[in-house]
Amino acid sequence: MLAAAADLFAARGYHSVGIDDIGAAAGITGPGVYRHFPGKLALLETLCDRAMTRMLEGARQTRAESASPAEALEALVDLHVAFAVDERALLGVWVREQRALSDDVRRSLRRRQREYEQVWRGPASALRDDLAPEEAAVVVVAALALLNATAVADVAVPPARLKHLLRRTALATLRG
Repeated sequence: MLAAAADLFAARGYHSVGIDDIGAAAGITGPGVYRHFPGKLALLETLCDRAMTRMLEGARQTRAESASPAEALEALVDLHVAFAVDERALLGVWVREQRALSDDVRRSLRRRQREYEQVWRGPASALRDDLAPEEAAVVVVAALALLNATAVADVAVPPARLKHLLRRTALATLRG
């Protein structure tokens, strides 16, 4: 049901999708959705929470397992690139539909997003002695925005090639 909702929200937008649409895409009746979620907004909140949780936990683990800042930065890029390509609908929902969330949920997700960016700043700062920490933070945000933009762009590039292009571009941005 979550995958169906993510695909529909990504393709048509949150406000253009009804409970009946989600139910039909999940192979149940629209009212059957209510057995699992109190409403469409709860589905959106779950999707956004799932996206942020997966990325933050993955980034923390990646950073902890990396032997050097260079290895950490490459692994973080690979993690985000894989998510951007393999979970394109989910990332697209995260990028485009946050405005439909309640203020409390949006604030919570934004706080976790800043934590995610912070995980990236350590290795980026360590590798960029030409940048002050606040400048490295700007470069990290720019690289992430570049990767996230592919979730909402009309991209006609095969996934393997797209991963290669995104990885190369993000690392060039981060390394200067």
